[in-house]
Amino acid sequence: MNRKNSRTAIELGLSALAPLCLCMGVAPAVLAQSAEVISLKTLGYNRSIVLSGVNPEVEISVPAPRGGLDPSKSFMELKLEPSSVLNENSSVRLLVYGEPMKVVSVKSLLANPVVKLPIPSLPAGESYINVSIQPYLFITNDTRRDIPTGNLFLKVNKDSFFQITPQYTDNSIDGFFKSFYKQIDLVVPNQLNRDRAEVALWLYSVLAYQFREYQIPIFWRWGTAPATPGSAQVVLHNDPNGPDVERRGSVLRVRANPRAVQSLAADFYQPALVGRGLTLESVDTFRPRTNIQSRSFQELGVRNSVIRMSAGTQSMPLQFDLAQLGGRPQNLDLVLNATFTPTYGQQGERLTAQVYLNNTLIQSYNLQDKTVLKTTLALPTNLLQRTNNLEVMFAYAPNEGGGANKPTGEVIVQLDRESFLSWSGYQGPTGTLSDLPHVFLQPGQLVIDTSRPSLLAATAYMLGAISRLGQQPVFPQLVDAASVQDWSNLPKDQLDRPPTWRLMAIAPQTHALPAPVRLNEGTFEIFNPVNQKLLLQAQPTDPFGILQYFNYQNTPTLWLSWWGLEPAMAEQLGQALGDPRTLLASQLDGNVVTATDSRRVQIWDLGDRTLQVNYPGARSWQIFWQRYVNPLIVVGLILGGFVAWRIYQRVGRSPGTTATAANPVEKAKKL
Repeated sequence: MNRKNSRTAIELGLSALAPLCLCMGVAPAVLAQSAEVISLKTLGYNRSIVLSGVNPEVEISVPAPRGGLDPSKSFMELKLEPSSVLNENSSVRLLVYGEPMKVVSVKSLLANPVVKLPIPSLPAGESYINVSIQPYLFITNDTRRDIPTGNLFLKVNKDSFFQITPQYTDNSIDGFFKSFYKQIDLVVPNQLNRDRAEVALWLYSVLAYQFREYQIPIFWRWGTAPATPGSAQVVLHNDPNGPDVERRGSVLRVRANPRAVQSLAADFYQPALVGRGLTLESVDTFRPRTNIQSRSFQELGVRNSVIRMSAGTQSMPLQFDLAQLGGRPQNLDLVLNATFTPTYGQQGERLTAQVYLNNTLIQSYNLQDKTVLKTTLALPTNLLQRTNNLEVMFAYAPNEGGGANKPTGEVIVQLDRESFLSWSGYQGPTGTLSDLPHVFLQPGQLVIDTSRPSLLAATAYMLGAISRLGQQPVFPQLVDAASVQDWSNLPKDQLDRPPTWRLMAIAPQTHALPAPVRLNEGTFEIFNPVNQKLLLQAQPTDPFGILQYFNYQNTPTLWLSWWGLEPAMAEQLGQALGDPRTLLASQLDGNVVTATDSRRVQIWDLGDRTLQVNYPGARSWQIFWQRYVNPLIVVGLILGGFVAWRIYQRVGRSPGTTATAANPVEKAKKL
C-alpha cells in the first residue's frame, strides 16, 4: 500500500514541534485535551464482574491515548462490593501495569465501596493501560471450609470507569479510531448511484470493524446528522479537492472511492496514517482472512497465563467464536500444555484440572506428584456454539497440617500460551442464523433495491453486525435489484462464480423466493404443530421488519424485507440487529427474525419439525391434517362404532334365541 501525506512541510513541522514543546514545558492551549470517560459497559461488560474464590483475579485494559497520558488527571474509579460475611482482614490488591499500586481492606470496602486508583505515566513500550484486581478472601482461618459456602466473592460493579486525559490532542486518523465516542454518524449523500452505494456500505462495514471492541452505536444518516455532544461524524463525500481521507477533530471525511475505504481497513502503524490527511496512490486489494487449521491460545486472546492459588479453584477461561476458526470445524482437538509447582499427595495435598467446553465437563486430570501436563483432547463439535467458552479449571487443596493461609500452601500454575486448537476441516452451513458471521466473511454479493433508502440503511446495519461479530470487514459486490432480469438465475461474481453468500434487501413482492415465510402469499400465521397454539397472525397491514435465512441457488441467503405498508420497518430491524449495545446479533438462532421495533424482536425456527407457517388463503392438506388430526380420529371412532352397532343389530343374533325359534315343536313337548 503506497501513500503520501497531503500536508505541507509547514504543517508537518508544526506537528513535529508539538512533542518538543511538551518536553520544554511550553504546552500550547490548543494541545490541551479533555478527559475521556470509559465505562466498563463501553468495554463490553454488560454485567458486573463477580470474582469468586480465595484469590481470584481479573484484568481490565483500555488503549493508551496516542497523545500521551497526563497522570495528574487520569484515574480509575472502582466500585468494589465484597460479600458481607467476609473476614474484615480480607484485602484487595490493585495493580497498574503489573505493579502494585494500592491495597484495600474489605473492612473499608464494606464502609465505602468506591476506590479511586491513580493511573501513573505509561512505561516505555506500553500501548494499553492495564489494571489488575487481585482479592484475597476468607471467612475463617480455614478457607477449605469457606469455599463450599459460596460466600467467597467480590463484585466489580459495572458502573466502574476509567477517566483518561491525554497529554495533548491527537488529530491523527489512527487516533480517530482509538477514541471513545457516545455515537458515530455515517453521513452519506442523498443521491447514491450503484458504485457510490457500494462504497457507502463498505464504509459502514469498516467503521463497525474499527470500533468492534466497544459498544459504540453507528447510525446511517442521509445528507446531514444532528449535532450530538460527544459524538463523531464520518462524512462520505464527492468533493474532488483535498485528500482522500482527512480528519477534522471529531469529523472524518472520506472520498467515495473504493481505495479510500479499503485503506481504512488496514492497521494504522504506517507513518502516513498518523497525520491528519492522506492521499492514496494505490491500495492493495483487501483479502479475507485465510482459513488455517489451528489457532494458538495467544492468537485467541489469552494474555495472563499464570495463576496462584492458596486453596480452592481457579479457572483460565478462553473465549473463541467460530469466525476465529474460519467456520464450524470437524474433528476439533485441544493440545494443552501447562506447568505447575509440585504438590505431594503423600502429604495430603491435592491438585486436579478439569476441561470444560460451554459448561460441559470434557476431561479431568489428577496432577498431584506431577509438574507438567501435556495432553491432546478431542472436543465434541456438537457442543460448539457461535461463541464458545473453553475453560481449564484447577482445584488445589493444601495438606491438613498446613493452613491455607500459610505461604507453604500455595501452588503456581502456568498455562503455555502456545497451546492450541486444531481441526481437520469444516462442516457445512446449518441452515440457521447461527451461521452468522463465519459463513458471511468470504466474498459475497448484495442484491438491493437501491431506489429505497431504508433498504440501503438496513443492509448497512446488517453488514456492520457481520463485521463486528467476525472481527474483519466485509466488502461484498453490490447488484441493483432493478438490473436483475431473471430471478431464477441471479448474477454471479466478477470471476463468473457463484458468490459464497448473498444478502438481499428487496420488497416482499419482488419474487417468489423459497423463504421460510412466503411474503407474497398475503396473510400468514405461525403456529406450534404440537399443541396447535397460534403464535403470530400477520394481516397485510401489520407493520414489522422480517429477516429470513435459507438456501437459494445453492447459496446461503439472507433476505431482509418488511411486512405491511412501511418499508422503514426493514431499517428498524437492521438497526436493532446491528446495535452493539444489545448484543442481539450474537444471540440469533432459528431462521426467521421479526421486529415491530427495537424492543420487540422475535426469533423463529420455522421447519418441518419445529414451528410452521400457514396461509389461510391457500389450502394445505398437510397442515389441515396436522391441525385437525385428533378431532378427526375422535369423529372417525364415533362413526365407526355407530356403523358397527348397526351392523350387529341387523346381522348378529343370540345362539339361544336362534335355537328356540328354529325348534317350536321341542318347546311344545316340554310344556
